[in-house]
Amino acid sequence: MAKHTLFHPNLADDLDILLGELCAEWDFCAGIKGADLAKDGKMLTSKVFTETVIKAEGDSLTGAKNWNRRIKRRFVQRYGHEVSDATWTL
Repeated sequence: MAKHTLFHPNLADDLDILLGELCAEWDFCAGIKGADLAKDGKMLTSKVFTETVIKAEGDSLTGAKNWNRRIKRRFVQRYGHEVSDATWTL
């Protein structure tokens, strides 16, 4: 997790913070929105989050396997292996 990570009490907004960090640090800026990931209050897993980010970046992403591990690790550090509106608390 980044040293100065911010958190938001709303999961969709908090996912936007994490996505913003991925954009700023690793240039993953494909325009994914936290609201789309947290829709319908369904459980979001680290695997689905990671696959969504990598897919959004497109075929030009080199070293996808390495990025897969790094992105998943960032998600797990922040949320555990899965998160939903019902489980997200600060």
